[in-house]
Amino acid sequence: MQTTNLHTAWARLFVRALARAGVRDLVVSPGSRSTPLALAASREPLLRCHLHVDERVASFVALGQARATGRPTALICTSGTAGAHWLPAAIEASLTGVPMVCVTADRPWEAYDCASPQTIDQRDLLGDHARHHAELGTPNPSPHALRAVGRIAAQCVHRARWPLPGAVHLNARFRKPLEPVRTDAPEAWEPLVDALLEAPPTRAYDAALTPSPEALADLTDALRTARRPWIVAGPTLTPDAAENARLRALVDALCARTGAAVLAETTSNVRFGLSSETVALPSFDALLRSPAFRAMAAPDVVIELGLPPTSPTYATVASELRAPRFVVAPHGWPDPHGSATGVVLGRPVDVLAALVTALDGRSPDDDTRAWGDSLKTSQQKALHAIGAVRDESVWSEGVVAHTLIATLADDDVLCMGNSLPVRDVDTFGDAARGAVRVFHQRGASGIDGLVAGAAGVRSVTDAKHLVAVHLGDISALHDLGGLNAARVVGGPLAIVVVQNEGGRIFEQLPLGRQAAPGTELGEHFAQLFTTPQAVRFDHAAAAFSLGYARVTSRDALVHALHEARTATAPVVIECVVEPTQGRDLRDRALAAVRSAL
Repeated sequence: MQTTNLHTAWARLFVRALARAGVRDLVVSPGSRSTPLALAASREPLLRCHLHVDERVASFVALGQARATGRPTALICTSGTAGAHWLPAAIEASLTGVPMVCVTADRPWEAYDCASPQTIDQRDLLGDHARHHAELGTPNPSPHALRAVGRIAAQCVHRARWPLPGAVHLNARFRKPLEPVRTDAPEAWEPLVDALLEAPPTRAYDAALTPSPEALADLTDALRTARRPWIVAGPTLTPDAAENARLRALVDALCARTGAAVLAETTSNVRFGLSSETVALPSFDALLRSPAFRAMAAPDVVIELGLPPTSPTYATVASELRAPRFVVAPHGWPDPHGSATGVVLGRPVDVLAALVTALDGRSPDDDTRAWGDSLKTSQQKALHAIGAVRDESVWSEGVVAHTLIATLADDDVLCMGNSLPVRDVDTFGDAARGAVRVFHQRGASGIDGLVAGAAGVRSVTDAKHLVAVHLGDISALHDLGGLNAARVVGGPLAIVVVQNEGGRIFEQLPLGRQAAPGTELGEHFAQLFTTPQAVRFDHAAAAFSLGYARVTSRDALVHALHEARTATAPVVIECVVEPTQGRDLRDRALAAVRSAL
């Protein structure tokens, strides 16, 4: 065995280059083959190192960090199947444009294809879900190889950000000895390594994506003649609080010029904080279920911002629209209906700013104002109808959603779970809120890593603001390892688990509507779809030294959230509701809206 510290120097060059390229948070999972990388990360003063033993959890922590900061977070793991646990998070990063640098330590080439332990083919491990693949190779003392280490690291950070943000994968091979060793004399390569560690890095200047002038002209022409325009905001693709505040201000300004109605879901970061003068329709999913409202509100031009909205009702309406519909997003092709008039690539703030400038001096005519007033009246009727039904329910999923939104303060953070929580907040949440920051995993819309993702957000968010994650019991059980990640983060974190005994989202499907309790189909439905689990969340919280509160009323939830705001450890708040009441409440609320309209 050769005695050299080249592997240690090689890892230091790589990690230093990551930090110089803009990485500030690095999540590492323990392992032997990654020893040089882990030690180098712990010595790098520009990095905050976060240790998480479960690679799947670690990847969602990194995803949450990168989503919250907008900067690439780096991941390090050992060889073998460890990096395979990153795939779900890498998929989500790919679909929502979240930058991550995924570094797998690997064994040297001679260990491949010979039954060497903890050795798999790690090349292309993340497949097409990675924006870029790189091989760092085994440490080599040649000057050209040593200089290449920093370049490859900088390229990975650059490719994680541009032209399409997402996960990149780098494979780094090491031979033993993996730990630092004593050497009898200085090694020949040491002066060059020392110089490279101190040399200024090559800076990558990312190019800005400028919206097409032709697209802006077409949008301006469409809005200039529009009398009933819609601005539809789906899940946002930007984490920046300042940019989202500017987005809301631009939406207000464009509405002042055009009289547009705003259909914004919670995950858009547009729904909360709009001007009272803007025609805002936060209950648009319920409203669009009314044929009378659809006929009265029918748009003559639609501008969609971000990812497609969660609302299945809007999806139906969008697929049937005859009006021009333009989709605006910084990347991708977010038009599952295949009927958009145009896909405008660019930051929504840049597109809206150009439209506001181009339409300066324009104001809506009397017919548009009257149309907007009618929409506002319908929205108030919907809010009243939903509120009356919700208030009849002493305790339910809808009450949990409403109470949570009403209790959050300005600049608090809400991490949205998928399935029912994201829909319940849209249906029952109070629209008259300040600027709550909202994060989501609506790219793949899965239940993977929701607690770990919230822990990642918490770890890079100002501790004076509460971070709350709203999810169902099955999602929480799917990510029990995330509780261990929550255990080590600083700052207040409320893990609000809606305990409704299973995946009640399936009750909304046609099969769920047919599966009456007590019937054979109902029994199969419970076994295969709702899948209630007899798990004690109080015991789970205790296992990870977290706080716990079991709540069964509005007042108890408000109290638990206030306690979580000042607690020294994250708190699991289990909201125990009647399992079958949620669907009934939603059905009655939607029926009340239809009746009111």
